[in-house]
Amino acid sequence: MKQYHLLSLTIALLLLASCSNKTEKATLATQQDTLSWAMGMSLAQTAQSNFYDFDQDLILQAFKSTLKGDSQPLDTATYQEACDYISFLAEMHYRKQAQSASQSASAQQQQFFERLVAENPNVKQAPKGYYYEVLRNGSGPRAQLGKRIRFDFKGTEMISGRLIEQTYGVREPIIHVLEQPMFEGLLDGLQLMNAGSKFRFYFPFQLVANANGIPPYTPVIYEVELHEIYND
Repeated sequence: MKQYHLLSLTIALLLLASCSNKTEKATLATQQDTLSWAMGMSLAQTAQSNFYDFDQDLILQAFKSTLKGDSQPLDTATYQEACDYISFLAEMHYRKQAQSASQSASAQQQQFFERLVAENPNVKQAPKGYYYEVLRNGSGPRAQLGKRIRFDFKGTEMISGRLIEQTYGVREPIIHVLEQPMFEGLLDGLQLMNAGSKFRFYFPFQLVANANGIPPYTPVIYEVELHEIYND
C-alpha cells in the first residue's frame, strides 16, 4: 500500500504540472533547488511508466478535492477495496517489468557465454551453471565451507565492463569465513579453488542476487586470487 500511495502522488504531481500551458525556465541556485528538481524529474519518470490507462482528469480532480477537504464520492469500504485492487495491478505491473528485464538479461548473458566458450577452450562450466577459467593453479589445500580464507578480487559487470569493486591497489586482501552472506556464485566458486590459485569466474545474474553494489539482472565477472586458507 505504501508503494501505491507514493505512486499515486507522483502521478498527481505530474498531472498538476501538465495543467499549466506555460513552461518557465527553472533557476537552480542552491543544492536544495537541484535536489528538488531531481526529485521532480524522478517522480515524473515514475508516473510516466505506470498506470498510463487511468483517467487523468479524474485523478487530478480527486487529488485537488482531497487536498481541499471536500466530501468524497467514495465511502471508506469502496475506497479501500479500490486501493487494494490498484495495489494488485501495481504488483502485476512490476512483475511484468521484472520478467521482461530478466528475459533480456538472460538472452544477453547466454550470447556472452556462447561466444566465451567458442573463443576460449580453457573456460569450463560448473554444475551450478556459471563458467570459470583457471588462470593459475595453486598447490595449497582446497577451500571449504566454514574455513577462514584470505583473498583478493576484482569484480566487473559482464556486459558493460563497469568496475564494481576490487581489492587490488585499494585495500588489503579480504579475510572472511567461507559462508553466507557471500552471493551464491562466489560462495560456490571459491570452493573450487586451492590456496595459491587464481580463477576468473563468469556468474549469471541468477547467482548474484542481492549482492551489494550489483544492480538487479546484472551478470558479473570476478577474478579471485586465493592466498591462504587458515586452519583455525
